Amino acid sequence: MPENDPYFYIYSAGPARINSMVMEFVNLSERGMKTRGKKIKFYKVPPSWIQDNMKDVNYFMFLSKPKEAVSRLVAEAELNNVEVGIFRY
Repeated sequence: MPENDPYFYIYSAGPARINSMVMEFVNLSERGMKTRGKKIKFYKVPPSWIQDNMKDVNYFMFLSKPKEAVSRLVAEAELNNVEVGIFRY
């Protein structure tokens, strides 16, 4: 994220538990981001939206259960030279 970028956008493609976790992260981070002069915004989107807009993504995070296969969006992000983080919980 460039230092001069005033917005930090988070797009979540669900499921509901992930969306709730992301929303809580945004709520907890809002004050800290504001002190840095940045606004954090959260949007729920379908996976197809992420695929169609991958060129505008700086970092792609995939959250999954320990033995769950990764989404095809991970491969799409890698093809577009987007940094990918895979986190299993």
